Amino acid sequence: MSRITQELLRRRAEHNEMMLTNLEEISIHQEEILKIENLDVYCRHLKILLLQNNIIERMENLNKLRELEYLNLALNNIKLIEGIENCESLMKLDLTVNFVDLQKFRKIYLVLKELYLTGNPCTDWKGYRDYVIGQVDSLHSLDGKEITHTERIKAKQILPQLQKELIYAIEEEKIKEEQRMHEEKIRKEMNPDSEDKVAYTPETRKEMYLRQAKEKEDKERQRNPEKFKVKQETPLYMNDGRIRQCDEGGYKPIVNNWEDPENVTFKMIIPKYLDTSLIQVNVNPTYVSVRVKDKLTQIRLDEEVFAEKSKIQRSEITGELVITMPKVSPNEILKQIAERKKKEEQQKQQEQIKQQEMKQKQEKQNLDMLIQRAQAKLTQQIDDDIPDLE
Repeated sequence: MSRITQELLRRRAEHNEMMLTNLEEISIHQEEILKIENLDVYCRHLKILLLQNNIIERMENLNKLRELEYLNLALNNIKLIEGIENCESLMKLDLTVNFVDLQKFRKIYLVLKELYLTGNPCTDWKGYRDYVIGQVDSLHSLDGKEITHTERIKAKQILPQLQKELIYAIEEEKIKEEQRMHEEKIRKEMNPDSEDKVAYTPETRKEMYLRQAKEKEDKERQRNPEKFKVKQETPLYMNDGRIRQCDEGGYKPIVNNWEDPENVTFKMIIPKYLDTSLIQVNVNPTYVSVRVKDKLTQIRLDEEVFAEKSKIQRSEITGELVITMPKVSPNEILKQIAERKKKEEQQKQQEQIKQQEMKQKQEKQNLDMLIQRAQAKLTQQIDDDIPDLE
């Protein structure tokens, strides 16, 4: 029996470079899944979800998938249509060959365009199709057959009568189920070791699937024992107790101790499309350890750092991982050099500002001089144009 884990989701998201945050389609079929979980945590943007041929018993943890358009739960152990009230984009629901009976089917409030219920106990009722069409106004197709305008009008007209008939049909179904269970109990008491054919129920189907899964796993273990061996991670330490240095992913990290007198900087280029959840960072006083998709990159530090004060960042544009680690004993010589450089840069900036101010002052003086000359020339022209009075 499997669970929907982050690891399983990533395996099934290979077509999307194992990224889950922007995953739109995923297929998890024939995995003996018992429960729907973690999809609303890791895959909020799913549009197509294929979960057919499992042993899922409930429609749960789906309400946060607001972009979901198609949900396939065929060949499972579903008894009740539920948990999709907030799936506002859902247009197609496939529940072929499940266990939705009339009692669970009575209240059906859906906003869908396509619905498949073939193979469920509720479809044995003669009024099944008209009842669904009358209840779900948005439906365009039921069990692969298009709903005509005439059908819809007829279903709306007879819906009140169907609702009454359904109550009686549910009572009859309860009586039949009690009778079946009674007969089954007597059969087991009279012949407990009998291998006669038993009723097809969620319990028997679950038992059958689990048995088949166990047989399948046993055969696979015999055929390929290496597959089931626990994968050993690269050890952090060498045999002599020193920290192991390695770069299994070939990321070629860079450690800089000299540019900043107070901090050690660790930089590593990681593909920008790689999900950050696949990266594990461990900062220690004397070394840095980074695992990317189980590939270890580990570097010893020349200077001791404050691990708890370290800052870890990743660029959204380039994917570069940057770790800034404060030194326990900052280098005083480098600090003095850095301070001197800082003063020189400040002096240089002040000089540039001063030169800029002088330049602006000179330009203003030149402009004022040009304006004065223009005014004097204009005054002279005006004086020349005025005739002398005799």
